Amino acid sequence: MSHAASPATPAPVPGPPATGPQMTRTERWVFAAGDVFGGGGVATLSVLYLFYLTDIVGLPPGLAGTTVVVSKVWDAINHPLMGVITDRTRSRWGRRRPWIFAGALLLPPAMAALWAPIGDWSSQATKTWFVVGAHLVWTTVASVIAVPYGSMSTEVTTDPDERSRVNVLRLGFATFSAVGCTFVMNWLVNEFIAGQLSLTTLYLSLFLGFGTFFSVPLLLVARFSHERAPVAERAGHFSVRVVVSPFRVPSFRRLTAMYLCAAVTMDIVTGVVIYYARYAVPEVRSDVFAAVFALVSIGLLPVLMRLVGRVNKNLLYARMIPVSMLAMIGIACWPTNREVWPVYLLSGVFAIGLAAMLVTIWVMFPDVVDDGELRQGARNAGSFSGVMVLVRTLASALATFATGLVLELTGYQHAQHGIERLAQPESALWGIRLTMLVSVLVLMGTAWFVARRYPLTRARCLRMHDELEVARSQRHATAPEQAPFDRQVWDEPGHRPGRHRRTTRRSGE
Repeated sequence: MSHAASPATPAPVPGPPATGPQMTRTERWVFAAGDVFGGGGVATLSVLYLFYLTDIVGLPPGLAGTTVVVSKVWDAINHPLMGVITDRTRSRWGRRRPWIFAGALLLPPAMAALWAPIGDWSSQATKTWFVVGAHLVWTTVASVIAVPYGSMSTEVTTDPDERSRVNVLRLGFATFSAVGCTFVMNWLVNEFIAGQLSLTTLYLSLFLGFGTFFSVPLLLVARFSHERAPVAERAGHFSVRVVVSPFRVPSFRRLTAMYLCAAVTMDIVTGVVIYYARYAVPEVRSDVFAAVFALVSIGLLPVLMRLVGRVNKNLLYARMIPVSMLAMIGIACWPTNREVWPVYLLSGVFAIGLAAMLVTIWVMFPDVVDDGELRQGARNAGSFSGVMVLVRTLASALATFATGLVLELTGYQHAQHGIERLAQPESALWGIRLTMLVSVLVLMGTAWFVARRYPLTRARCLRMHDELEVARSQRHATAPEQAPFDRQVWDEPGHRPGRHRRTTRRSGE
């Protein structure tokens, strides 16, 4: 029988690290399902948010992109700081799960503010400031969830092969959520533009429907998952050096560059495809485009699951990039008033390379955290995760800003409330096409070159696992859910260090 943990009841804690599977099947699936927010939350923004700001709220494209960038100034502080906080948290539920639980409860209200239907407000300045404030709330709540969840992905098991499989599984959920949300978002936009969906219904779908879809799995993660990577019994003192410490690890610097390239590519393509399908090649349906991407991405996951324990992960990341670049040339240059089935075929080819990049990054991430622990003598997975989440949000902001700026400079005519299909100048149509083409060629080309020199091969990762076992025994590390409570970080009246139960999990759980 599995012993579950929740922020209401102290739980039996995992036993010491061991080689071989350490998670039950239920725990693996529950933890993996939590990443529906990681995939879908980003997809909702990249697909619809710029369109929402320009064609529903009524902001000029340049101003819309700028509002997103302004909120990212806070993210530069928020995400790394959240990483340090979770690293220093000591509680009977571990370091990560209390934060995931709190963030899941705050998520629906944050989404209600983010998608508020304020297009009828008369003051442009008021709308602009509301958008900035709502985005600040959203990014803060997203950080409270994403940083500890990303950290926990390196700690739910200490077995390297099981960890890789769990991360492929969770990224399967993230991919399914991303493409599913992209498909639903495109459908909602098309129905709204066609006048078949009211603004109120669209709003309720966004914050109630998606808010529930994202929150429930996260609550289950907080209830049923465990942290197993040993940590020091007492948290170290806060230092700015801890915040920037991930960048002192060479493998992390290279992984960050690879992640940034993949994430910006994904966000630009998914954000521009609505404009591409509406204006550049009107015969294309953006929801079909998203469905093709979904089918290819999901079909790729079993292949990656089989290969991840046999092949160097940087090869899985980079192998299909050149083919995807060629496919994007065909998509961006496809003429109007032609049969569009080749566009859908090319989108499937493009999806193979991009999906492999996005999935493999987070399978490589735990290896980089191991490398950092060996080099620095402490497992600061929260700091590493905080930087990764920062990179992801900066990628989203950069994509939104760049797309909005290009549309502004090329003369894009934005419609009020998203109903009208305004005639676009030729310059705007070329701006849409070239935004997709140039961004893919530059970013994916850069990613391919960076990945070729990634240092953590499979053989090196297996050696690191053995070296970590020795290093942890010398540091007298303990399981996170056995670590003494740290009042300096987590203030809980009535609790005393060492008074929680220390129950050994049954064999095989």
